[in-house]
Amino acid sequence: MKKYVFIGSRTHVYKSAISLGLNFEKVFALKGSYLEKELLDNKIYYEAFSVSDKEEVLINLINSEFDILISNGCPIIFPVNRFKKNQVLINIHPTYLPHLQGKTPLNGVFYLNYEFYGATMHFIDDGIDTGNIIHQKKVSLTPDLDLGLIYHLSMELEGEVFREGWQLLTEKDFVYSGIPQPEGKTYFNRTIEKQSIDFITMNTELILKKIRSFGIESQGCYAQFGNKKYKIFGAEEVVHQPLLEKVKQLKPSSVYLEYDNKILVKTKDGLIKLNRFKSILD
Repeated sequence: MKKYVFIGSRTHVYKSAISLGLNFEKVFALKGSYLEKELLDNKIYYEAFSVSDKEEVLINLINSEFDILISNGCPIIFPVNRFKKNQVLINIHPTYLPHLQGKTPLNGVFYLNYEFYGATMHFIDDGIDTGNIIHQKKVSLTPDLDLGLIYHLSMELEGEVFREGWQLLTEKDFVYSGIPQPEGKTYFNRTIEKQSIDFITMNTELILKKIRSFGIESQGCYAQFGNKKYKIFGAEEVVHQPLLEKVKQLKPSSVYLEYDNKILVKTKDGLIKLNRFKSILD
């Protein structure tokens, strides 16, 4: 009978594993995560951890007797060479690898102009999201998808990919090394610099791409105009020609109009309507 360990912050893979009959020897949940809430709600014992507990968690895992570790949304990099050679480490990542490796990759779907999202189950190696692929899926983007939906759909897809990948592993009696990731990898991590907008120097296309890339209320883009600072979550380009003619002579970052919880802001090459935002203090 194999022994399993789960570590992470998300729920869909965990729920898929439970539905497949996996009984975990230990479950490590990131503090404040969806996984922790799921475990608390169902009165399931777990060990909570934060990023600052990295060494303690690693020592705990390295000294644990298990056959397979399943990681999903874990912010800790595993030193593979410190684990026993017969122990298998598996991760489920919310993109179609080798595209968008990294800690916060989903912002990169829009920021790097991808036309698809996906999920990948892979073996963990010494790199970051670089191990051999067990199973993966990708889905084409449509114009109606925003960042919030990308998060939801990618996490759901992680559960599907794990379930199908696990079936593949069991059919092969876990004697399977996976497929090496192809060339063309990209890497994306969210930073304040990437989330920052300058209405004076940036064109309309770049501003809108940034806002779309970070357009959920836990993230947003930072900007200053009209002597105020804002966090912006949603915007659209104004294309009405008579209106564009009216603002042609305005300086970039000028506020043309505030109405109905919306703000029209001049850019260097057009006009943007902010429709989801909040003012912030220094």
